Amino acid sequence: MSRARERFRSVLARPTYTLAANIFDPLSARIAHMLDYEVCFLSGSVGKVANLGVPDIVLYNSSDSVDHCRRIMRMADVSLMLDGEEGFGNAVNTMRTIKELEAVGVSAIEIEDNIARTQFAGDDPGLFSKAEQVGKLEAAVAARNDPGTVIVARTSALTYCPLDEALDRINAYSQTGVEAVRLTGLRTREQLQAIHQATPLPLTVLSPPEDMRNDPAFMAANGVRIVMAGNPAFSIAVKAVYDCLKHLKDGGELSELSAKEASPELLREVNRTDEFIQMQEMYLRS
Repeated sequence: MSRARERFRSVLARPTYTLAANIFDPLSARIAHMLDYEVCFLSGSVGKVANLGVPDIVLYNSSDSVDHCRRIMRMADVSLMLDGEEGFGNAVNTMRTIKELEAVGVSAIEIEDNIARTQFAGDDPGLFSKAEQVGKLEAAVAARNDPGTVIVARTSALTYCPLDEALDRINAYSQTGVEAVRLTGLRTREQLQAIHQATPLPLTVLSPPEDMRNDPAFMAANGVRIVMAGNPAFSIAVKAVYDCLKHLKDGGELSELSAKEASPELLREVNRTDEFIQMQEMYLRS
């Protein structure tokens, strides 16, 4: 088991929850590593636009995702949890996706029960049947070469189903060999308490309601082990690039941007200048 996967598992095993860094490329992952985030999360929506400049629709395949993760893991020592979409196909496609993502060092891979939309403004296809999703999760677990890789069952059942049906799905997913459950659409404390009773597995939650986010003891007591705060870093980065380029295009002075620029010291740390100089000194021969 890799050090990154050991770190991820230690986070899941704690009685408290950990805030993940929502990253989008090797640069943001490097900064998260500098700030000692233990877990990074790469969502499908920002992964698509940061990697290919396309929206969150089926224009992105498993090879794109693997390539993106390979570049992140090559440059940053992070425990990466990835939105693996619906596995990029059926259960057999999902097995290939797991093997390839695992091979580039991803620590945890989510497989969701949403059927991918094929067009904007089209009908929402909803969820895969419980039976199909159970088979897909079992296939994902079976596909691992490293038992340290964590397969996460991601469910949107709280959005699409009555609570009892959502709990039934979560219970069924929990028996497939996955080692965590990812919740989307969590709205109330009562939902979280019921889910915690339905599964013994650790929970990960994206953007929980503020009243729960501000009550870490409640969340931890109800099984939450990783919280993701959305993608503010990505949105802020996009606006910063846009504002900078627009300022210059509109005739603004370069000097007027200096207060917003990273310092030379920060840039040097981010791009690992000193580390590469040390490698040169150790290994280059004249």
